[in-house]
Amino acid sequence: MNIKQDPKYYEDLDENPRSSQRIKARKRTKIQGMLRPVKVTTQTQQMILQNDSRQTFQFTYRPSRHEEGWLLESLGYFYEHQWIKDVLRVVKGGKEATIYQCIGSPAAEGKPLAAKVYRPRQFRSLKNDQVYRLGREDLDESGKRIFEDGMLKAIHNRSIYGESLRHQSWIAYEYWTLNELYKAGADVPRPYDMGNNAILMEYIGEGVLAAPTLNSIDLEPGETKELFDRVLRNIEILLSHDRIHGDLSAFNILYWDGKITLIDFPQVIDPSNHPLAYRLFRRDVQRVCEYFTGQGVDCNPKQISDTLWQKYGHKVIPDAQPRSKEEVEARDLKNR
Repeated sequence: MNIKQDPKYYEDLDENPRSSQRIKARKRTKIQGMLRPVKVTTQTQQMILQNDSRQTFQFTYRPSRHEEGWLLESLGYFYEHQWIKDVLRVVKGGKEATIYQCIGSPAAEGKPLAAKVYRPRQFRSLKNDQVYRLGREDLDESGKRIFEDGMLKAIHNRSIYGESLRHQSWIAYEYWTLNELYKAGADVPRPYDMGNNAILMEYIGEGVLAAPTLNSIDLEPGETKELFDRVLRNIEILLSHDRIHGDLSAFNILYWDGKITLIDFPQVIDPSNHPLAYRLFRRDVQRVCEYFTGQGVDCNPKQISDTLWQKYGHKVIPDAQPRSKEEVEARDLKNR
């Protein structure tokens, strides 16, 4: 499955004045034997000059001019650290990130890999990301809680530096959650590494055909109950590791060769710290049940939610009254 990149995806780079100011230089990059002019940020240019190996990073995929500079900045780290050898194609584009299929280096056993490259922070259209940040600590690149006063102040003041820290924390939550869940035996892509704006993980699919999401297929009658139970098992693994997906549905569960794979974890929340944790958990279960009910599975989402929630020591109590604008937004999720 090869979903073409929306041509408008990077058009806003040209329209944004801040971006225009930052893009200072042109660099000629060799792709498929042809030299093409590319704009890259000053920071990227300095990094390229510091490491000559990135100058040899040639990829088969032919991006637009600004996308090319963004890929060099986002995926160059994986190339330098010998994780990938080539970028082949766009697998899927979305509001938050684009997935690229890459060829892995020997360090990745030569397997095809998926690189999730997040959109530039100022162009992401995540209206409700603050809902998931409630009660959640900001993380650094190593997955550790940020304690440094200057960094916390920048985050609080929403300065340019603070916003970059928040952006990196959003990515770190996904990467380190994937690490934890993969080690716990959950059905998630194997994570390989995290860069400053991207995550490198296992590619689910074969060749140009990427695994579809559950919402796009009808299951065979003989496999529906088994796969439903498997999804519930993954929800339970998350809960046992103090995680709630927060946005789970058939749209972010992949299906391939009779197996499921859960994806998209940047918005995970802690069931003990979020004011509307149970509501979000219940919504995850409800959405999963809605899909499998349509596939012929008989299930009771409220009973499943209550049972799992209480099994791991949480009480089913009415949601707390929201005290802030962000909590009001979170409360409104019940109508989505």
